[in-house]
Amino acid sequence: MNANTMMSGVAPCAAHSIRPPAVSPGGRLLAIASSGACVSVAVLRAGPAGLECDSIAEPAGAEQSTRLLAMIDEVLGQPGLATVSAIAFDAGPGAFTGLRIACAVAQGLAFARTLPVIMVGSLEAAAWRSLRQHGASQAIVRVANDARMGELYAMLCQVRAPESPGDGPLVTPLTGPLLARPEALPQALARAALEQHRPELAGQPWLPAGDAWITVELASEWAQDFGDDGAVRAAQPADARAIAELGWTLWREGCTVVAEQAAPVYVRDKVALDVDEQARLRRQRAAR
Repeated sequence: MNANTMMSGVAPCAAHSIRPPAVSPGGRLLAIASSGACVSVAVLRAGPAGLECDSIAEPAGAEQSTRLLAMIDEVLGQPGLATVSAIAFDAGPGAFTGLRIACAVAQGLAFARTLPVIMVGSLEAAAWRSLRQHGASQAIVRVANDARMGELYAMLCQVRAPESPGDGPLVTPLTGPLLARPEALPQALARAALEQHRPELAGQPWLPAGDAWITVELASEWAQDFGDDGAVRAAQPADARAIAELGWTLWREGCTVVAEQAAPVYVRDKVALDVDEQARLRRQRAAR
């Protein structure tokens, strides 16, 4: 699937999509996130006061595939999958191994119970998490996740909070997802978006999202543009709660796929640098 076909979060409303059952107060959405440094699981349900979410997280490691199943059992409690009506997973872009694990687990659980699967983009979910953390109703969010190998996964999004307690957030990608060197982004993203969407973006606040603001040392660029160091320090990648909340929007819109059609979104197809590329990256870092 081409990453550029994603809208409002991720899963396309294609001919192969299946319409989910009616969302009821008893229905629950299970969400899995494992594309970054942490593995997290969340369960989202509609309660009397709006959406309610329980989640757990722990650092990713060699045993994350085994731990993921145990975490799902823990967050669901009894009767487990019996009351789950749909499964959302972090479709990427992100760590190759983590993406494949989340997809495989979502596929296996969904196939066993014929549940719809919701593919949620990691960059869109990070954008929504940033808006929620800042308590804003809408914003333009500049997402930059560390893609390793001296590169970034980046996207510019317009994000709106839910209008009513039972709704989910709305994330509209403006530019991206892109893979680029840190020196080329996110400044280029901002310029492109302003040129293409100036009337739409005028007057809206800007927020950062994603782990690259800290890990790739982009904080000074943000501070130069916006003068808000606190926003950069709070920037985080997607977690299962953000995946669940954005997945809720897609689920309500019928943007789901059957289990066998779920797949990670890869912005690049290379997982390691060769010897020359590693040496060049070391020289670039030493020159900073």
